Amino acid sequence: MRVVIDSSVVVAALATPNLESASRVVLAAVAAGLVELVITDELEAEYRRAVEYPQVRRQAARVNRQGFVDAIVATADRVEAGSAVGAVPADPGDDMVVAAALAGGADFLVTLDRHLLDPTGPLGVVILRPGDFLRELRAQY
Repeated sequence: MRVVIDSSVVVAALATPNLESASRVVLAAVAAGLVELVITDELEAEYRRAVEYPQVRRQAARVNRQGFVDAIVATADRVEAGSAVGAVPADPGDDMVVAAALAGGADFLVTLDRHLLDPTGPLGVVILRPGDFLRELRAQY
């Protein structure tokens, strides 16, 4: 099962003290090899930017945030994304996430971003919140 994880999930996993949060469990599934993470250079750069936002630095002050990202992307399948311009009209910055999913043949895109969760049309990939994705994953095993 191939999956693209939006930076909102990475930030949520990093910022929460809850070790059993859905976002953390999704990343643990990646680390355990239960799912294959698909990533692009642009998406990795977004992860790296997002974990340095001031509110994340405050909530995860004692965590090596860049090391956290290193661990996430270490086993990812890196692909070259094509264009998905206009895929998310409400937030064009999210087009790159959809482009990564399409280029990598992802089965799922996991996000907490409301613009991605409420697309204006079909995007060619199933988009789920972390908890919903975990239900799908459990159904596979």
